[in-house]
Amino acid sequence: MLKLLPRYILNLGLIEGTRAFLQVEAWKTSQVKMKGYDHPITIRKHTSDIKVFREVFLFHEYNFSMPVEPRVIIDAGANIGLAAVYFRKRFPAASIYAIEPDGGNFQVLAQHVAPLQNVVPIHSGLWHRDAFLRVRNESADAWAFEVEECGEQDAGAFKAVSVCGLMKRYGIEKIDFLKIDIEGSERELFMDGYDQWLPKTKVIIVELHDWIKEGCSRSVFKAIANYRFKTIVHGAMLLFINLDLD
Repeated sequence: MLKLLPRYILNLGLIEGTRAFLQVEAWKTSQVKMKGYDHPITIRKHTSDIKVFREVFLFHEYNFSMPVEPRVIIDAGANIGLAAVYFRKRFPAASIYAIEPDGGNFQVLAQHVAPLQNVVPIHSGLWHRDAFLRVRNESADAWAFEVEECGEQDAGAFKAVSVCGLMKRYGIEKIDFLKIDIEGSERELFMDGYDQWLPKTKVIIVELHDWIKEGCSRSVFKAIANYRFKTIVHGAMLLFINLDLD
């Protein structure tokens, strides 16, 4: 645990970093005040929230050079909204659409983004078509929920959202930045209908989950190969930049 203290100090300064380290790592407090952020961060005890916190704020999972200043950001697999909070601070002019299927995660997500302008929380799962979904592994860690298609009347069913449906609903013509961390559903997302939104998307960052669902990488690369995307390895994720889109 002490190995993380320099990370806190490097990112937040000596006093603020030490305080945040004690709050998050030692005292396990549920409310953490972050330097540079106007509102406290909620971290639920005995969940994977602390790991998400570290990834976003300590190890800068989403801190990479952007070829454009994003105006439209879609955060698919938003979890409790920490990436959305980070995006709001880094890209204050952007409209952010944060999509999360799990009810418990979504409650914390909605709390985190409620005071933020132009951040829209969406309780749903990103899918390749109109359908109904449900969380298939409700006992998993809070950052590992998977979804599957189901009937409208099935327990826990909710309406999926497609990229095209989201664009139509909010009048989006171009997606500047699409973050995808959807625990295997990227296989379906890039399998069908991608030709309607992929050429209109400038930057994609995706985590592949072949260990959860076979064929994720194959589906993503097969779709991407139809267009002129530059590929960059960014930590455990892949970054795709559309060279034909300004």
